[in-house]
Amino acid sequence: MKKINKLFTVLSLALASVVSGCDSYVDGYEIDPARALESSMDVKFSSAIAFSIYVQSDQLARYISMVTQQVTGADRQFLAAQRYNIQRGDFNDVWGSNGYAGAMKDLQNLMTQAEEAGATHYLGVAKVMLAFNLGLLTDSFGDIPYSEAFQGTENLKPKYDSQEAIYAEIDKLLTDAIADFAAESTNSPSGDDLIFGGDLAMWTKFAYGMKARYLNHLSELSQYDADAVLAALGNAFASNADDAELGFYSSTLQSNPWNQFLVQRDGYIALEGTMFDMMTAKSDPRQALYGLDGFYLQATAPVALMTYAEAKFIEAEALHHKGQVVDAETALIEAVTAHMTKVGVEEADITAYVATLTAAGVDYQTIMEEKYVALYTHPEAWTDWRRSGYPMLTPDDNSELSAGLIPTRFPYPETEYLYNVQNVPDLDKEAGLTQKLWWDAN
Repeated sequence: MKKINKLFTVLSLALASVVSGCDSYVDGYEIDPARALESSMDVKFSSAIAFSIYVQSDQLARYISMVTQQVTGADRQFLAAQRYNIQRGDFNDVWGSNGYAGAMKDLQNLMTQAEEAGATHYLGVAKVMLAFNLGLLTDSFGDIPYSEAFQGTENLKPKYDSQEAIYAEIDKLLTDAIADFAAESTNSPSGDDLIFGGDLAMWTKFAYGMKARYLNHLSELSQYDADAVLAALGNAFASNADDAELGFYSSTLQSNPWNQFLVQRDGYIALEGTMFDMMTAKSDPRQALYGLDGFYLQATAPVALMTYAEAKFIEAEALHHKGQVVDAETALIEAVTAHMTKVGVEEADITAYVATLTAAGVDYQTIMEEKYVALYTHPEAWTDWRRSGYPMLTPDDNSELSAGLIPTRFPYPETEYLYNVQNVPDLDKEAGLTQKLWWDAN
């Protein structure tokens, strides 16, 4: 696992450019003169990875973990969010400076430069990371701008593409990236690749894993194809060593984003909720490793974009949908074992816990609830709950939504209503939190 020893230098330079000399640089769709196409491909790539990590693991992850009841908002705006009083302005940075104006702007510029230079391998990694970022945003907000975004001053008010169209583009980007990795290239990532160190075989596995993830999101739709999911997984991660992740350092300014937040804003979020209650009921040995000094929240904790364990959970679900119950149980055991091994559970405790799972019998609920626990702090836990209904969550006692409702989407950011009001979907406050997304047919 690489540690992002230069991410902070890259990120600080990129963030400095965002706030300098950009008179027309408002909501992320324009050309930022301080991050011009002429900057090198390696800088763009490292910067895009840095922004992507913060899109996933910062504000968005905290809100998702509260909604999925993996943690509990306890003070200030997080107490309000716990009660589903979630505001448009809460997501300005997720959408703008980190998303459209950060990771995706760098990736679009990188793709243009790589194509012109014949750097096919850079083109491929940019496509994978663009697919990743599109997935994060569309699964959080629904329809989003894409086909008319990134056109500079020619179009500062891009239309919104349907989530179905975005999903088709995600799959196409990943398919094209896989082909790019097998092609000749004038230049290839190396030390600037903060995830795999330039290993294109690993990027290929990551792309296949992402294909499986997004194909599996369609589980409640008529076009769901479990065989296609399993075919993609056959070329994806093969062990924990393959995980797409980045580590952090123990110093305050270089520590894991969750750790930074919990240390600097002590008391804003409590490490309690439905997930911890479930773990207590099952005597789950991971519970002791889920605290501030544990695997996910310690200063040096990695942020995982996708893991081998997640791939095995997806396999278990797809096999279950095909009616292959025995094979699904095998995949689930492999998923739980991989995850427990990764977070540091003792082998004897893993064996004992897995025995309780098989003794009770493995059904769809078991698969999804085990995946939920393994996806602690990860946005995929919310997507899984919305499409499967597991775990069975109940609204917060002080909910400000109508009875029985839990957020199934986040409101579009305030900046969109200021600068792109002609195109942003017109949803009132409750609809902006509860109108179901395209794939959410549960």
